[in-house]
Amino acid sequence: MQRLVTDWLACLNFNIASFLRFQTPPPKCPDCRQYLDDSDLKFFQGDPDDLDEPEMLTDERLSLFDSNEDGFESYEDLPQHKITNFSVYDKRGHLCPFDSGLIEKNVELYFSCAVKPIYDDNPCMDGGVPAKKLGPINAWWITGFDGGEKALIGFTTAFADYILMEPSEEYSRIFALMQEKIYMSKIVVEFLQKNPDATYEDLLNKIETTVPPAGLNFNRFTEDTLLRHAQFVVEQVESYDEAGDSDEQPIIVTPCMRDLIKLSPGGLPAIRHPTKIEKDIKGPTKATTTKLVYQIFDAFFSDQIDQNNKEGGGVKRQRCGVCEVCQAPDCGKCSACKDMIKFGGSGRSKQACQKRRCPNMAVKEAEDDENIDEEDVMPLLKDASKKMSQAKKKQTKNTITWVGEPIRNEGKRAYYMKVRVGNEVLEVGDCVSVSPDDPSHPLYLARITALWEEDAKMFHAHWFVRGTDTVLGESSDPLELFLVDECEDMQLSFVHGKVNVLYKAPSDDWFMEGGLDDDMKVIEDDGKSFFYQLWYEGEFARFETPPKVIPDEDCKYKFCASCTRKDDQTQQETPRALDVLEDEESDSKVFYSLACLKGVQYRVGDSVYLPPEAFNFGVKAASPVKRPHRKEDVDEELYPEYYRKSSDYIKGSNLDAPEPFRVGRIKEIFCNKRSNSKPDTSDVKLRLYKFYRPENTHKGPKAGYHTDINQLYWSDEEVTVSMVDVLGRCRVEYGEDLAESVQEYSSSGPDRFYFLEAYNSKSKSFEDPPNHARSVVHKGKGKGKGKGKAPSQEVQEPQELKVSNLRTLDVFSGCGGLSEGFHQAGISETHWAIEMWDPAAQAFRLNNPGTTVFTEDCNVLLKLVMAGEKTNSLGQRLPQKGDVEMLCGGPPCQGFSGMNRFNSRTYSKFKNSLVVSYLSYCDYYRPKFFLLENVRNFVSFKRSMVLKLTLRCLVRMGYQCTFGVLQAGQYGVAQTRRRAIILAAAPGETLPRYPEPLHVFAPRACSLSVVVDDKRFVTNVTRGNGGIYRTITVRDTMSDLPEIQNGASALEISYNGEPQSWFQRQIRGSQYQPILRDHICKDMSALVAGRMRHIPLAPGSDWRDLPNIEVRLRDGTTTKKLRYTHSDKKNGRSGTGALRGVCSLYGDALGKPCDPADRQFNTLIPWCLPHTGNRHNHWAGLYGRLEWDGFFSTTVTNPEPMGKQGRVLHPEQHRVVSVRECARSQGFPDTYRFFGNILDKHRQVGNAVPPPLAKAIGLEIKKCVQEKIRENARGEDFKY
Repeated sequence: MQRLVTDWLACLNFNIASFLRFQTPPPKCPDCRQYLDDSDLKFFQGDPDDLDEPEMLTDERLSLFDSNEDGFESYEDLPQHKITNFSVYDKRGHLCPFDSGLIEKNVELYFSCAVKPIYDDNPCMDGGVPAKKLGPINAWWITGFDGGEKALIGFTTAFADYILMEPSEEYSRIFALMQEKIYMSKIVVEFLQKNPDATYEDLLNKIETTVPPAGLNFNRFTEDTLLRHAQFVVEQVESYDEAGDSDEQPIIVTPCMRDLIKLSPGGLPAIRHPTKIEKDIKGPTKATTTKLVYQIFDAFFSDQIDQNNKEGGGVKRQRCGVCEVCQAPDCGKCSACKDMIKFGGSGRSKQACQKRRCPNMAVKEAEDDENIDEEDVMPLLKDASKKMSQAKKKQTKNTITWVGEPIRNEGKRAYYMKVRVGNEVLEVGDCVSVSPDDPSHPLYLARITALWEEDAKMFHAHWFVRGTDTVLGESSDPLELFLVDECEDMQLSFVHGKVNVLYKAPSDDWFMEGGLDDDMKVIEDDGKSFFYQLWYEGEFARFETPPKVIPDEDCKYKFCASCTRKDDQTQQETPRALDVLEDEESDSKVFYSLACLKGVQYRVGDSVYLPPEAFNFGVKAASPVKRPHRKEDVDEELYPEYYRKSSDYIKGSNLDAPEPFRVGRIKEIFCNKRSNSKPDTSDVKLRLYKFYRPENTHKGPKAGYHTDINQLYWSDEEVTVSMVDVLGRCRVEYGEDLAESVQEYSSSGPDRFYFLEAYNSKSKSFEDPPNHARSVVHKGKGKGKGKGKAPSQEVQEPQELKVSNLRTLDVFSGCGGLSEGFHQAGISETHWAIEMWDPAAQAFRLNNPGTTVFTEDCNVLLKLVMAGEKTNSLGQRLPQKGDVEMLCGGPPCQGFSGMNRFNSRTYSKFKNSLVVSYLSYCDYYRPKFFLLENVRNFVSFKRSMVLKLTLRCLVRMGYQCTFGVLQAGQYGVAQTRRRAIILAAAPGETLPRYPEPLHVFAPRACSLSVVVDDKRFVTNVTRGNGGIYRTITVRDTMSDLPEIQNGASALEISYNGEPQSWFQRQIRGSQYQPILRDHICKDMSALVAGRMRHIPLAPGSDWRDLPNIEVRLRDGTTTKKLRYTHSDKKNGRSGTGALRGVCSLYGDALGKPCDPADRQFNTLIPWCLPHTGNRHNHWAGLYGRLEWDGFFSTTVTNPEPMGKQGRVLHPEQHRVVSVRECARSQGFPDTYRFFGNILDKHRQVGNAVPPPLAKAIGLEIKKCVQEKIRENARGEDFKY
């Protein structure tokens, strides 16, 4: 019994000790707040014989005071000296940093040093006065940068100012961190001055390529360096912004700084250190614009600015009320203060003092502007294709009488050509206005296409829409109308009056009119005159040349082009069975040889696409690889952050990706007979043979990895489907019957599949295909065409028309991804390219040796051309008017982010932006086709105003145009990359449609609709999330590449193996290529490399899987364990009772300052991630591994484990992805060359347009060129 009690007490004592271990934080010094059990805590070892501060100041070596001067403290200005061999410590003797907020909290810090005269620049101790316990320090400061690379740091005591030179040996490690942060803030501020649109990855690129100045105690900057000093850098940037003009865009709202703020310990702090950085203000580069483009922007913005400034207008600036800026007093000097009543103003503007611009709210507005969540506005969305027939109209009291006799009677209807409404005579073809029921709405406008009487006096209205009813909104010309396919029968009593609507046809010399002094006015505004030049398709936001519809002479009195087109569309969308097979007899069915749907003919023997739900297979689908369940018994002390992985969702996973389309071959086309023995033609049926894809067999998804993506297996399994389910036609051939190789056949056109074997699902075996599978029979009309017994009537596939490559100018070309895709499509030959960044320009030259590449500012080049110059300063020939047939490019949107409203300041930025320059290129050269590529949010910037004004310019030039968002992953790359694409076509050309998706992709990444003014717009794409091929995975992309180590730098190595997947065979090319280039990866710091080595290999692994242990790194240092010293108010304690917080304000709101002493460095688990994780989705994905069966996040310009796209670790190797792996994720062939150092190459790859996406768009442009050739061959020359 006694032993049981003893054991029980021992167990109790152990549990109490364990509890207290987690309950009680480690002891800290009450002064300097350092952990007393920290092995790095050092004591000052001073010399007791050194002089005290007052005595030291009288030393004759300083030449300022002598022993007879007893009033030096009364001088207005404190004396200044320099100090070297200094150490800073608290009153307990602990060496401690002076930049951690202790001085601001009135903690007494002292320093010992050798004091030297202010004029002595020699940091050695010779000639110095040894002094001890100077202070306490009242303030520390930075005098700014004195033209050199180092900043001057100083202390202020009650007796003097001291400028720091060299620290003592024992203090050098602590002071090195101070030097790091000062120089780091200098890099960041100067970089963002010149690159306001830079991303976090771009900043890391800059930091990692910057060599620290000589004399500092470090030789390399890393991401960990930036994160260690993130809070200080944020404070310095905020200080920099405060020194700016009131109308100057703060750099605190740049994308780069917003990401850094999220990672910094306290966000935007309420209290800042008293440091300043001098500004070097540079004006923006002036954009070169044509007069047309300039007038559009100038006219629009002047109206907008005037409207915003009425009654001191503009939105009232909001404040968070917490930060130091919000709590500061009004200055009484700025324009906002002068308008305040308390300063004698009118009080109408209601704007905050310009010195109190809240940085918290500025950052929040910038975030709101860029992170557009369209799902939030779903309930408020309006129909983008608003129907005029649904609008309420108001009747008038005009007298209505017919003019003349009826020209035709049809039943009860008597048709007329003219009618008198009030005092006006209207006739068929005239345009009229119709009064809306709501007087606040403008008049509706329509063309009269028919007049008749049938119980009432009626007319048929073919509606126009105003520009404000299109995607252009208020940016449109108030006099410009657009034709739409909307019409309506109405009583003549609704007519308000007659209006004049002029058709503005493009001039015969349209292509050469670009850049001329064009009068913006098309017609005079008399209230009744309007013009139109384009037809508008509301659902897709497409502006096109009005469709050609020629009326029959017999029905001109009632012809409506809108009715005709809508009838044609309805007929096309209705399946029709044609050509009855008379010899095919059945009591219940009627058989046909041909069916039509959406303009496509389908014959017996053709192969078709069907949705995945159209039929199942004889083999049960293999279950997807299951994720390992969360380990509930995980060691929470070893893995303290694992609890944050509460969601089963894994970024970059393909588990939710749909199956590709089913493929079948038509065996029979039939309609079931009704009870009256007549066929039910409203329901056309198809009897199909099923094709299996490799992954549909018993071998499962792994079977599709090694086979060609377009390889199928024949099966004799049959299924009956409805014709309405058919999604398109494809070509499936038996590989042995081809006259060319399978590879040549596959690459010769779209929608091509082949099979070599048949699959028997019952025996789960592969067999030779039967004879009826090998001979494709197209049944035709007439007798004897039954079930393939008679010779087939071959239907020749139309040969592809050869087109001449369009002479292309690629502006902002980068390394050439867009041009590469167009070249692959066979539509473009890039004669000229413009790229200012030299490494990218050199890469473009390497891959396009025949292209003239200009490494100059595009504004300078356009100015030269517009001035009549033929060559630039280097003698390169400039393209002239008429030379450029296609213009493509992706202008950067520098300066747009964070500008939530347009005003005089943002107007200046936008009108000088590269978007405006690029539009001026289009206006001057007037190419046949125009493409603008940009980030997805281009269509949403500034409430879509950037998009609207871009389209407005194109419409004013006379271009047909449209916009849309495409997902690159749907066109053959293992990467999610949504891109905004604006397409335009000159008059006489056909406006391209957006390409249908080729590959299925993760649905979460395929939200591609765009909301503009609460209206949702989509592209013409009909397949949505579907695709004809399976998704491309990381395994497809790079599993064949040889293993390399962190920091691998060999530019050329051997492949060491054959390609394993279809994608790898395509990317390597058909020619033998033994050399693999650019399979190199960044050399990460020892700490980052240690973290990567401890990230598990399981899918979904990231920083939350890191163990909290001490690890010896490759540089010989040892990491520390992360200390959890505070309570986490949101997540509570661990299962063992351990604390989860790493800061005294953990879980508190932003705005409160963190205690700098809580910060921890050199830990395997980065301190900043658990510190800010609660408000940033636990930083899911940072230090994340790619998944073999998943896809890349958007390939960035600098793969960083802590970057925006943190999933950059190789699936199995302890390194970040290589340049070549990133290039493959973009779809660049292995033969494509990049130029410069490793970070230059990563930037070239990350900034590029994926060539497969560009190729898909290029093929659509090619179709338009081919269609024009066919029209010309038929003699259907374009007529306006």
